[in-house]
Order: sequence, then C-alpha cells, then structure tokens
Amino acid sequence: MPTTMPESLADKVIAEKIAGWEESRKQVKVQRDRGTIEIFPFLTVARQLGCGEEALVSQLEKTLGWKVYGCNLLNHLAQRESLSRSFLQTLDEHSLNHIDDWINFLIRSGAILQEDYVIQISRLMKVIIAQESAIIIGRGANHILADKKQGLHVLLVAPLEDRVKNIAALRQISESEAEKTIKSVDQEREEFQKRYFDQHAIDCSKFDASFNTSALSHDTICETIALMLKSKK
Repeated sequence: MPTTMPESLADKVIAEKIAGWEESRKQVKVQRDRGTIEIFPFLTVARQLGCGEEALVSQLEKTLGWKVYGCNLLNHLAQRESLSRSFLQTLDEHSLNHIDDWINFLIRSGAILQEDYVIQISRLMKVIIAQESAIIIGRGANHILADKKQGLHVLLVAPLEDRVKNIAALRQISESEAEKTIKSVDQEREEFQKRYFDQHAIDCSKFDASFNTSALSHDTICETIALMLKSKK
C-alpha cells in the first residue's frame, strides 16, 4: 500500500477544496462582520502504526460524512507555496489576522514551537476547521487544536503483537520486518512530537478518548465517536 499520496491527486484534492471554499466567501464575510470566525466541529486522530487505522479512518469518513486530511496531504500542501497561499486566501485578511493571533497565543503558551513547519501546518489546520467539519490525521493536530472546544481528539492503539501481524499482512512482509518498521515509525513519531510540541507521542491525557482497536470493533468505535461529536455541534 502506498504511503504517499501522488502529487497529481493531492493537487486535485486541494484545488477542489479551494474552489469550493471560494464560493463560501460571502458567508465568511458575514462572520467577519460579527467579529469572529466560526469553527466547525472536527475530529483529530492520532494512531499507532498497524492498529487498522486505514480501514477505520475510511469508515469514520463514511459515518461522519467529513473529508479526511491525512499527513501526506497536509505535508504536500505545506511544501507547495503557491497552493498553500491559495488555501490560506480562502479566508479574508481579517480572518487571517485572527489566525496569526491564535498562532502567536499557541507559541506564547508553549503549545507549539516557533518553527516554520509547525506554524505553517497550524495555519492550514485552522483554515480547514474554519471552512468545514473535517477529520485531521496526525501532525500533532490534538496539540495544535487543543484549545478549540468544537473538536474531539482521539487516539487509536493496539497491542504490539497485533500491530505486527497487521502490518506483515498488509505489506506482505515478514513479521520481523514488520516489527522493525513499526518500531522505526514509533520512534519517528516520538521525535516529531518532542521536536515540535515537547510532548510524548502517546500520552492519553492529551486526548479526549483512546480506543484499543484489537478490543473494540470498528462499528463500536465509529458509533462512539459519532455520539461524542454530537456534543460539539
């Protein structure tokens, strides 16, 4: 299974979103006149590699009817200056100033570090939730959006033994190779969290709920998340 979204597909997804959001500028102007930015209900998902996240996130997308913004799409968007600029400009200047104020608050409070990448990702996430309800995967979204009461932050986990079996079957590799891959990804994610947020990757206190995907069915997890999100609307 490919781990990176093809650039042509990422460009198409982003272009469609920009076009759709441009159509909603009049509504954004009404929000500006009220002196605020509407934040839509949203879901952030952190996950351990091999916990069945691909199928579960796909089911969540269908259950909620919300667009999924994964790590690959966010990274692609952050790295393409022209796309990123067009993405940000779907909000007017007044709203963008609000975003900068919000990011400065996150930096002052120590929630994020003052580094170009995390600031850019933070801006993009804020634009997304100001335009629509969405599912945002990884990239420290639970830290970046922690102060937004409209969001639900969940963590997906599973025992290492099950994760190894899942990855071995999914990628058609040996279990020893799968275990090495999982431990390498776990380490990379831990380093990412420490670098940009000074936090551990797996800290249940930073989430609203944690689900063991080996102990609970996907239906149960999706139904529970949908029920919890009703209080955010």
